[in-house]
Amino acid sequence: MSPNKNQKPRKQFDDFIRYSGLAFEMIAIMGIGTWSGTKIDQWLDLKFPVFTLVLMVLAVLGAIYHAIRKFL
Repeated sequence: MSPNKNQKPRKQFDDFIRYSGLAFEMIAIMGIGTWSGTKIDQWLDLKFPVFTLVLMVLAVLGAIYHAIRKFL
């Protein structure tokens, strides 16, 4: 077998692992942000979930920033 035949599937597998790991990191960032906001809202006994919404949006922005840094 030539080395070129083995390289393509290996590179595709490496890309798959890298991007699926990035997806799990983004999910974790968003989950921790949302969970933290919920706990703060419960602790302060707020009727409207202000901290949940704010931290959720910040977590999404942080996850996007993290993904862009990983890509570049």
